[in-house]
Amino acid sequence: MHGPSYLDGLAQTAFVALWASLGALLLGITLTLLRLMGGRWAAAFVGGYVQVLRNIPVLLPIYLIYFGLPTLGLFWPAVVCGGMALIMQNAAFISEIFRGSIKAIDRVQFDATRSLGLSPWTTFRRVTLPQLLVYSLPALRNQAVLLLKDTSLLSVITVAEVTMQAKVLTERTASAYHAFLVAAVLYLAIVALSELAFRIAERRVRWR
Repeated sequence: MHGPSYLDGLAQTAFVALWASLGALLLGITLTLLRLMGGRWAAAFVGGYVQVLRNIPVLLPIYLIYFGLPTLGLFWPAVVCGGMALIMQNAAFISEIFRGSIKAIDRVQFDATRSLGLSPWTTFRRVTLPQLLVYSLPALRNQAVLLLKDTSLLSVITVAEVTMQAKVLTERTASAYHAFLVAAVLYLAIVALSELAFRIAERRVRWR
């Protein structure tokens, strides 16, 4: 009976999780490169950014962006504001994941590539990247699942994802248990699919 509402919410959840994950990945890579190669001031800035965003609840940046942008004359959709908050916080965690993965690679390998005359790009593509993927994918999988579940917090700013749809249906039908049980099943299903995709990627990377 309420299937279309749940499907709409599921589509919104998947959409936000996908583009926020990609945005967080790109920002996380940028932060990592700045920290490792941008000099002392860049490293200090990134270090401060990571410490702040990793240690505050994600609801705070959600509220700050959603309610703060209108004071600057920027009236962006709630889904954009919420997605930006998820990107900003998850990028801090992803930056640390990449930094730890790079440090796990034996520095002797880089000395060997220089002695062989390999270019920095060739070294990155053939030496750094394959090992970086092996070391970081399990942690990235966990972070992606956390981001996916955090999309439920966007219901507080009226984004019509799964949790918001369950709340609306609860108000209409006065049947809270049914609505939120269905929402829980949907979250379990989409998280399971996400983990399956990551596990397949991990096996392919390790096999190569």
